Amino acid sequence: MLLKNAYIYRITGTPTITADALEPQLKSQAFRPCSGIRPSSFGWISPLGDIEGPLTHEVSGSILLCAKREDKIVPSSALVDLLAEKIERLEQLEGRKIFNKEKLRLKDDAMAELLPRALPRSKQILGYLTPSDKLLVIGTTSVSEAELFINCVRNSLGSFPVVPPQVSSKPTEIFTHWLKSRKLPEHFSLGNSCDLLDPEEGATITCRRQDLDTNEIRNHIDAGKICTKIGINWHGDLNVVVDKELSLKQIKLQNSDNKTDEYDDPIATLDAAFVNMTLEFSRFLPALFSALGGESREQQAM
Repeated sequence: MLLKNAYIYRITGTPTITADALEPQLKSQAFRPCSGIRPSSFGWISPLGDIEGPLTHEVSGSILLCAKREDKIVPSSALVDLLAEKIERLEQLEGRKIFNKEKLRLKDDAMAELLPRALPRSKQILGYLTPSDKLLVIGTTSVSEAELFINCVRNSLGSFPVVPPQVSSKPTEIFTHWLKSRKLPEHFSLGNSCDLLDPEEGATITCRRQDLDTNEIRNHIDAGKICTKIGINWHGDLNVVVDKELSLKQIKLQNSDNKTDEYDDPIATLDAAFVNMTLEFSRFLPALFSALGGESREQQAM
């Protein structure tokens, strides 16, 4: 799969979004490297991997975007050493102890001095829009990165209302029921991982590469623990871990991840992987939401 992890959002309202309209709007938020004392940067780059390439790539009604995040990393030891030097120098100069408020100012000065010399660390974040399904999918494990991605779209367009999917049933209750009853909706089966939580004491149990259809798991459920994250299999070929916020982790499509290797053209390879993923999600996500009680009426009306 092109994305190994994903946060899912519904686009609300009735915005008209096309790749042709998006392209010039995204340029206002094109990626610019960190410079000077700027500690971080976030903006759009071409999903085709070409510096001069387009900022959007549309295939079969879905629009692929790619953001780049860059952060300057200042080693904590370097900051501590420079701050200590500044404090000692000022104390000797003025012959007195430095107060905490002054130390905070000196710390800011030390950071500003170190940032221009700091090495940047960067990563790329893929995401895509399917306007016909009012769907936004962002390939990250971090909700803060997903919010950066959304804000970058919003800053590009001026307005971009999205919300996480809202289902009628509480996901943790459904996950827990699946583990206890061993009965899942049609085409779904248990995977090999889950997270359990004791809601009273806060104790957690993490199960990985473990058969979930066992008495051991059910004993934890009978003791009052609830499931906050569960691995599931859909149609025998899609493996994914779903958490209580409905984010997806460890996405893997069996027998399909290597099919795109047959293409020599990198763009053709990307297109094949993109179509494969969007088609699978277009079928899986409605099935998942239905298994969790269906999307709320308010969201369906958006």
